[in-house]
Amino acid sequence: MNGVVRSALAVALLAGTVAACTSAAPPTPSASPAAATSSAPAPSPSPEPQAVTIKDAEKAFEGFIATDEVLRVAGADRWALSLARDAQRPITAAQIHSSGAKPPRYTWSHPKVFVPRQSARAGLQWFAATAQRRTSKGDVRMAVFAFTRPDAASRWQNSFESLIYPGDEPPAIATDAEGYATALDSRDGSIAVSPNLMGPLHATVAEEGQDGYASGLIAPGPQTTGFAAAITADQDRARDKDCMDYRSIFAIAANYPIFAMRTVNGGGLVFYTLSRTSTWTPEIKCSEGRPVLIPPAARWTLKNPFIRKERRIEETQQYVSAVPSKTSTAPARVIAYDSVVTRATAT
Repeated sequence: MNGVVRSALAVALLAGTVAACTSAAPPTPSASPAAATSSAPAPSPSPEPQAVTIKDAEKAFEGFIATDEVLRVAGADRWALSLARDAQRPITAAQIHSSGAKPPRYTWSHPKVFVPRQSARAGLQWFAATAQRRTSKGDVRMAVFAFTRPDAASRWQNSFESLIYPGDEPPAIATDAEGYATALDSRDGSIAVSPNLMGPLHATVAEEGQDGYASGLIAPGPQTTGFAAAITADQDRARDKDCMDYRSIFAIAANYPIFAMRTVNGGGLVFYTLSRTSTWTPEIKCSEGRPVLIPPAARWTLKNPFIRKERRIEETQQYVSAVPSKTSTAPARVIAYDSVVTRATAT
């Protein structure tokens, strides 16, 4: 998507965001005809059964951690893939193939689940979780997960996994008296940026940086304005050193779910997936057939360093952002990021 189209998208999204933030409260619904003509009080509706209990989620998450660790040690690729779905499935496949079927091993501690109130009739049941992840080298990071299943008869699968930035931590999740969280609808207007707009706005800032129309809505950082600065530097380097046209485009991964929960400060914690596609194209004939360095993360799938027409590298990126309430003037803040090269080609 070029800059003009991206800017137009940003203007449209900003208009929608401003409208959501400035619209008047909806009118109080009038009484139903039945209530207006009857003096007897209507019976209270029976409460909807909770689709996922906290105890069920804890059991599912602990089972996933234990199973994942065993499968990584055993090198059971197909079983490991069966634990994942949505964006986490191609990420898991890439981790397996890029490591020669010996994916990194982790140990886990301090697991915690966050279960939103949801009806048993919901189309997609889910819960979120966090845990401390320790690598074989002793590096410790907090991981954030989302697990889903289509119904109570299906098994839980890992849909989303990202890593909190070192030294950062997610805002506290608001819970009711029984410990359940509140899920936010994708178009929820009570937070500064509705969940369905976080991905497109983030993509705009990643491409255009502080000069973009959406920069005021998302705080500067390594995976926002930092990406834009790096792209400009890489474009100059590719043109001057390798005679290449370099482009890097970010987009919301529309086929994957977005998850969001209310935080205690009235904002929201939003989980979403972006795709990043970077291309290198020779300019006229000056660089045709020249070998160009392959980024380390793509060497597992891209063996040929020669580019005659185009090289394309696709990444799947998973983010968590803390979004303030719509009454706040603070920008949304990216607090978690993980990225894996999931596909690459060269022609």
